[in-house]
Amino acid sequence: MGKRSGVLDHESDILKLSLEELDAEIARCEMRLKIAPTSYLRKSFEKRIHWLGRIRTRHPTVNSN
Repeated sequence: MGKRSGVLDHESDILKLSLEELDAEIARCEMRLKIAPTSYLRKSFEKRIHWLGRIRTRHPTVNSN
């Protein structure tokens, strides 16, 4: 996941999102997890969901625009 896909993969970029945008990204990953065709992709989305959840927990007021 990187620039080409437009998916944010650095914590500093994630912290620029509003709470609604962060929740939407988590929901997008959960949806993609359900349709992932390979175990590799499922594991990748599980890791990303966990990572985003940790960021949301540590920084509950992410970018209070």
